[in-house]
Amino acid sequence: MTAVYWPGAGRVAAALAEFADETDHWPGIERASQLPIRLIIVRGARRFDSLSAHRLPAWGAGATFPASRTILIRLEGDPRQVLRHELAHLALHDAVRRVPLWFDEGYAAVAAGEWGRLDALMMNWRLLAGRPPTLDEVTRDLREELGTAQLAYAYATTAVLYLQRLGKDRGLAPLLRNLAADGNFDRALRTTYGMTQEQFETAWQAQLRGRYGWLLVFASFATLWLIVLAVLGLGWRQRRRRDRLRRQALDDGWVVPSEPEGPGA
Repeated sequence: MTAVYWPGAGRVAAALAEFADETDHWPGIERASQLPIRLIIVRGARRFDSLSAHRLPAWGAGATFPASRTILIRLEGDPRQVLRHELAHLALHDAVRRVPLWFDEGYAAVAAGEWGRLDALMMNWRLLAGRPPTLDEVTRDLREELGTAQLAYAYATTAVLYLQRLGKDRGLAPLLRNLAADGNFDRALRTTYGMTQEQFETAWQAQLRGRYGWLLVFASFATLWLIVLAVLGLGWRQRRRRDRLRRQALDDGWVVPSEPEGPGA
């Protein structure tokens, strides 16, 4: 591991390089490559955008260039998790020739343990309506604006997790082995799981509704009740305010009647 950095980032660069050297286990990959890696660490979006040749979205924090075995990291958020994500990309490209973008990003998210990405599904009303996206739509949305991309990353992660479950105790290893031998994703799916990519997509969408749909229903009912309670609470407060103002008006306008005059002593 060779680290390239600008003044002021020496300690961070050393820590990240050491972390990268210790990271060598990847889902479904039996033996990771030991070829050298160049790690470039930058601060600020402008330098990151320049070094990535303006090919990445503005919200990006990492990039991998497999041909030159170079990883570019922008120091923002958790750089270790970003680095592990990018190392997973490199490990995957070392093991197989080519994979769809949704698999590439989903694999890196799973390998980096980015389970927080799945939180995005909890507010996805499209899934609640029973209309999960296609894998082509996920691929398209991965390079869109941040909110859309975060949801696409969550979908890509669930697709790779589903493939991992299909492999049972062997996980992704059989699929990656067949991908390395053939290079065609659809044929590798057929050989590994006995299904085409279209059949896999249909099965993934069905299990997506089954695993996350009920959570969305629960979340929607919970949200509805919170709204109802908030409206009732607001109405109660307004009524109390009206009653208080009414009592104040009565108190201000109340005249104590004078005592009736009686016979003199």
